[in-house]
Amino acid sequence: MCRQRRAKIPYLLTLTNAKMNTLTYEYKNNFQLESGESLASFILVYKTWGKLNKEKNNTIWICHALTANADAEDWWPGLIGNGKLYDPAKYFIVCANILGSCYGSTGPLSVDPETGKPYFHTFPKLTVRDLVGSLDLLRKHIGVETIHTLIGGSLGGQQAIEWAVSSPDLIKHLILVASNSVSSPWGIAFRESQRLAIEADQTWKEARPDAGKEGLKAARSIALLSYRNYITYSQTQKEKDDNKTDDFSASSYQRYQGEKLVKRFNAFSYYTLSKIMDSHNVGRGRGGVKKALAGIKAKTLTVGIISDILFPASESKFTADNISGAVYEEINSLYGHDGFLIEVPKLTLAIQNFYQKTKKAPKIGLFGLGCVGQGFYELSQIQTPSVVPNRIVVKDALKKRKAEAHLLSFDKREVLEDKETNLIVEVTGGDSKEAFAIVRDALKAGKNVVSANKKMVVENLQELLILQERHDVSLLYEAGVCASIPILRTIDSYFSQEPISAIRGLCNGTSNYILSQLYNNGWDYAKALAEAQKLGFAETDPTLDVESYDALFKLAILTLHGFGLLVKPEQVFNYGISNISPEDIDFAKSNGYKVRQVAQVYKLPDNKVSLWVTPQFISPADPLYHVENEYNGITIEAEHSGTQFFSGKGAGSYPTGAAVLSDVHASLTGFKYRYEKHKDNNGLGLSNATEVDVYIRANSGKVLKEIPLKNLKHINGENVATGKLSLAQLIELKPLLTKEKVFVAALPFAVKNGVKEIKSQKQLHLKK
Repeated sequence: MCRQRRAKIPYLLTLTNAKMNTLTYEYKNNFQLESGESLASFILVYKTWGKLNKEKNNTIWICHALTANADAEDWWPGLIGNGKLYDPAKYFIVCANILGSCYGSTGPLSVDPETGKPYFHTFPKLTVRDLVGSLDLLRKHIGVETIHTLIGGSLGGQQAIEWAVSSPDLIKHLILVASNSVSSPWGIAFRESQRLAIEADQTWKEARPDAGKEGLKAARSIALLSYRNYITYSQTQKEKDDNKTDDFSASSYQRYQGEKLVKRFNAFSYYTLSKIMDSHNVGRGRGGVKKALAGIKAKTLTVGIISDILFPASESKFTADNISGAVYEEINSLYGHDGFLIEVPKLTLAIQNFYQKTKKAPKIGLFGLGCVGQGFYELSQIQTPSVVPNRIVVKDALKKRKAEAHLLSFDKREVLEDKETNLIVEVTGGDSKEAFAIVRDALKAGKNVVSANKKMVVENLQELLILQERHDVSLLYEAGVCASIPILRTIDSYFSQEPISAIRGLCNGTSNYILSQLYNNGWDYAKALAEAQKLGFAETDPTLDVESYDALFKLAILTLHGFGLLVKPEQVFNYGISNISPEDIDFAKSNGYKVRQVAQVYKLPDNKVSLWVTPQFISPADPLYHVENEYNGITIEAEHSGTQFFSGKGAGSYPTGAAVLSDVHASLTGFKYRYEKHKDNNGLGLSNATEVDVYIRANSGKVLKEIPLKNLKHINGENVATGKLSLAQLIELKPLLTKEKVFVAALPFAVKNGVKEIKSQKQLHLKK
């Protein structure tokens, strides 16, 4: 129990950490509290590292959490020290033990001047605002005029955000980790349960320093359940002995943690500080939380921990969403709320990225002013002028452009070598090798990049991953996958810790538009293609779209993010729609199907995946059946979340330009793909042994006989049949199929891998 013998007082009171070179601030005047009560005076014990500079603008102020103390170097290891994020050689670092605690500052075991005895149960009621008021008095005493960075986690974050609201001009950077702007009913309930445990201790009502000791142990045990989570305990306290019936690891762990806490803390301070946390609400008396947050002037970073159940990441996201220009980051951690203390390397990286992005205003170099580039440029002017490109690199100096002439450049080196340009947007839409050269050089120069060139990304994925890691930069390419659908960010953030069993999608707006016209209007292929080109949904040379290469590149990217596997396009079977005929449309209609170009990847039972892109007949119960014209649609089948469906425009200048603009904003706020599944893919491999039920129409029965269909069944003559082929067979047959202009489409339902049946499309996606 943190105790310290103080002069002239016969009671054992608070003890400071012996490692600390403590400093003491004594405020000798009456300190008015929010409750209406007051403290006749108070003491704050604090620790400093480094020196305050002449400008008095190098202060890092750290606010501590519930049972911590002023020695932040001890309880937040890796954050402070020589060569660390907060280096005393550069910064003046301050951390003070808060009122109500028991590490030297005034608290329940301190002496009440009126009685000459410790306060115990009579210690005045404090709020977070009272803590901040005392810290601000200390700040003035030290001589700090500006706080470069105010940082805190949990209760420390509550203090920090309250300080930023009450003194908006004082703080330049605000970092809130696993915290919130108002205490949640959930958090209050947890803390009330802990207080009930203390109150249940028969000694609690006694006026002695160790009162409530056993109750505090129980309170700590309850608290641990909120600091960690089910997965944490499953992985760290799992029994190795199946025959055990008592003395479980989880039980001994809870008891040990309780014993450990009572050796350094007391029930009075714990009770007091938990009540302080309940009081937290920056909107109280200020017109509500959102209005209060809107008044914060500091450049703000909020960090949520995905597995945190006490301060859910959504609370950090809410705070960021309501502070102008705030950056939101998420950290993956096994350790729940305690992750803010444990995941220091991840937190350090998030903070470093935040500082980097707040150093200077965005200066954007745009490469390409074609369909997508023009859309991005115009939308940036309309929606967010702050991200209008500073320079636009184009090739043809004679071509008329819908852009201000002074922005145009014809020399890529001029932009790539400009030290002030911090973001490159690559939407050249041409040669993937040339696009890669631009992206590679930008990443090497320490510039973040946004690209819409999925072919370039897929062809160079391995090197792009290395470049991002090596130069601590990001490459975002959401627009290159499903245009207006934010599918990669969804997979990267929402599904990063949940296994995905299948992804299926209509990833090419051009093909979907053409197939929609063939089915709905009875057009022939040539007419539908011409109309798509006229509307800007198809290129002059539509090969990449209609022969499914575009969808293949997108599927490779989805496979990396969804399953963690890098695949080369040549390893995957893809087949286009250019050989489709009215006969195939009639077959679809007669069976109640539509034809769509479907890209799909499935997880197999043997730690492999199979993926392919083909035309496919799909039924009305399939969500993709209802995706028409230039729209894209994606279904994700996740182990716990079930089937989720996403749809949005997949072609056109503005839909794709909007996706690029969204990526630009994400990049400027520090978002990076985390590639969690790729970093831990457990040896996942590719299988082309999967058998697919197919429909094949050849120009003659002779050609059909060259195709080794299993379970062959003829339809309407000798040149149309259904049957089974493995993906490996389809890859081998592709030259023949292409040469003879054979139409190939997958049938619904049946998908097999050797003799093992995997989840069929009907099981996965056609649930009514």
